[in-house]
Amino acid sequence: AQAARSLAVLMSPFLPFGARKLWQMLQLSGTPEAATWEGIADLQLPAGHRLGKLEILYSKIDDAVIAEEVQRLKQALSGNNGAAEAAEVEHISIDEFKKIQLKTARVIAAEAIPKATKLLKLQIELGAEKRQLVAGLAEHYRPEDLVGKTVIVVANLQPAVIRGVESQGMLLAVEDGGKLIVITPEQPAASGKPVA
Repeated sequence: AQAARSLAVLMSPFLPFGARKLWQMLQLSGTPEAATWEGIADLQLPAGHRLGKLEILYSKIDDAVIAEEVQRLKQALSGNNGAAEAAEVEHISIDEFKKIQLKTARVIAAEAIPKATKLLKLQIELGAEKRQLVAGLAEHYRPEDLVGKTVIVVANLQPAVIRGVESQGMLLAVEDGGKLIVITPEQPAASGKPVA
């Protein structure tokens, strides 16, 4: 009974209803929340203390009930994904959007970056200008498959060093089912042309 009293105090912050139920079974005055953890060793039940009716604190939940609840939660989550994504959209003004320069570019060289399993280093032609980009495409494209492709890039993005390699822009791709797909014009287009 002494151990059960201490247990009721210890579990009260985490399992308050079970702690109160145990406290009532022990027929103790007050509440387990009122007792302090510091004095837990000093809690002594008097000799001959009578216990109340003993009950099971928690009943076992059948595996079938758990599986049903998991399935219900999965369905609820899949149904709410679209609404959650729509609610998280942060809108920008047309003036902010106009600052982004999206242009066509032609990939003239591509290679893996040593010790970077997801990254490729691309050399692109952006009109008359040559630039270098780092793109997270290594798990989705072989370097040779990108050479010659016309892609869409953010041309006025501030350069950044990624894994020791300077990236002078950003290539646009779409994620579909965990796979990245590079965005390309439907018909051939010259490099350096603005996206309208």
